[in-house]
Amino acid sequence: MKKILLLILLYSSYTTQAQFNNNGRQRVRDYTQQTQQKAAEPDFKIKRYLGIVNYDINRAAKRSSLKINSEEGKKFSEVLTVYNKRIKDISRINTFLLSSTKEMIDNYQKETRKTGDYSNQNKVKVKMNENLKSLTETLKKEDKILDTSIKKILSKKQYKKWIKYNKKIYKIFPKE
Repeated sequence: MKKILLLILLYSSYTTQAQFNNNGRQRVRDYTQQTQQKAAEPDFKIKRYLGIVNYDINRAAKRSSLKINSEEGKKFSEVLTVYNKRIKDISRINTFLLSSTKEMIDNYQKETRKTGDYSNQNKVKVKMNENLKSLTETLKKEDKILDTSIKKILSKKQYKKWIKYNKKIYKIFPKE
C-alpha cells in the first residue's frame, strides 16, 4: 500500500511539473512575440555632438556651489548670459547648416538600417566634418572665452564642480 501511494505521489508531481514547464515556455514565446517592436527612427543630436549648450544660470550656479546673490554669483550670471546670447546667435545664423547636416546623417542612418551597408560611413563623416568645420572653430573660440572667464571667477573647488556639471550635460571645453 505504501508503495502504491508513493508511486501515485511521484507520478502526480512529475506530471504537474511537466505541465508547468510547457505552459511557462509557451508564455515566454507569447510574450516575445508581443514585444517585437519597430526600431526607433534615427535622431542625430547635432547640438549635443557640437557641444552647443544654453545654460540655465540658476542650475549652473547651484551645481558649482555658488550663490547668485553674491558678487561672484553676479559676475558668473553675467558671463553665462553673454555666452548664452552669443551661442543663440551662432546657432540661429547656422540653422540651415545644422538642419541640413542632421538630415544628411539621419537619411544615412535610415539607409544603412534598411540595407546593412556601412561602406559610405567614412564619406559621410568626412562630409559632416567638412560642413561643420567653421562652426566648430567658432564654438571653440567662444568656449575658450567662457572657460577663461569662469576660471577667474570660481575657486579651484568650484571650478572642478563646474567641469563635472558640464560633463553631465555633454559639454567639454577645449584644452589650451
